[in-house]
Amino acid sequence: MNDCSKAARAADRARIITIDAEIRELQERIRVLHLEREPCQQRLDAYKYPVITLPNEITSEIFVRFLPRYPDCSPLSGLTSPTTLTHICRQWRDIAVATPMHWRALYIGSAASRTGQVQRVVHTWLDRSGSCPLSINVERDYSGATTQKESLIATLQHRERWQHAQLNLAAEKMALIKGPMPLLESLCVAVNLLDYTHPATTVGDFPRLRSVTLDDANHGNWLPLSQLTTLTLNDVHGVNYLAPLQAAVNLAHLYLVDCSAPEFGPSNTLTRLEILVVFSGGPLRRKHVRSVTCLISRSGCKLQQILFTGTSEVSEESLRAALPSVPTVTFDKKYDWYYEAGRGFKNGLGL
Repeated sequence: MNDCSKAARAADRARIITIDAEIRELQERIRVLHLEREPCQQRLDAYKYPVITLPNEITSEIFVRFLPRYPDCSPLSGLTSPTTLTHICRQWRDIAVATPMHWRALYIGSAASRTGQVQRVVHTWLDRSGSCPLSINVERDYSGATTQKESLIATLQHRERWQHAQLNLAAEKMALIKGPMPLLESLCVAVNLLDYTHPATTVGDFPRLRSVTLDDANHGNWLPLSQLTTLTLNDVHGVNYLAPLQAAVNLAHLYLVDCSAPEFGPSNTLTRLEILVVFSGGPLRRKHVRSVTCLISRSGCKLQQILFTGTSEVSEESLRAALPSVPTVTFDKKYDWYYEAGRGFKNGLGL
């Protein structure tokens, strides 16, 4: 029970007086601290961080170098996305948003396609990219989500600005590819051979196309193969690999990635071929070397460089002896080749 005696009430009154006095002391201390804080804050507000004082043009150039090198694509979110630059401060956001080059290379991955906001983000990037040529990388989505299809449709509305494209699409989405792409210079196509559908395009829709990668299949008859200077065939086997070679008469660079070619080749069609790269997923055997020598002799080309990469059962000396007409024959055991849109392979000959 509460003690309501006269002594207890007197004690409470005394305690309240003490507490009030302590509150007044604390309030006075807070007032003094506010007075001390104000000039400190004024000095900080007047300070200009060196990076903030840079001209907007310099800051924008730094941003461009922070992002993946064009035409490599930035993810829609994450550390290497230009969206990250908009989260630092208002000035950086204004610069990033106002620079179309920051938004010209879009990577639409399968994980991103399952988020509800991806379509809005894609539209935002396309708007911010202004009139810049575009680099598009669309990864195949096996989840059945519709957002990736909607995002692809959004990018296709700007197909006249496509400069580099990597498309890993199911048949129903591949069928959406249609119409002229006057700026397209490089194209990488990965499809499922069983459900492949030709895009609704013609060879005349790609007047500037010079570099093509056909991944998993060699269905390239809808492409202007005769105007290509660089061709990559990935996982194409047997006589199938001959069809695009017979049409690509102006090739200067040819990459055969994990392709098993027959021991014969096109006759007098690759007369301009200068560089050949052969990447073997399995061991490079003598039959592969025979295929290459046959390709050289029958195509009429005068190769300047040839690079074998992967594992090999053939010594470098044997490779050079088998290809005496080629000035530079090299073998690289590393597996660190990979295709970069618009620039060929990262390593190897560094094209």
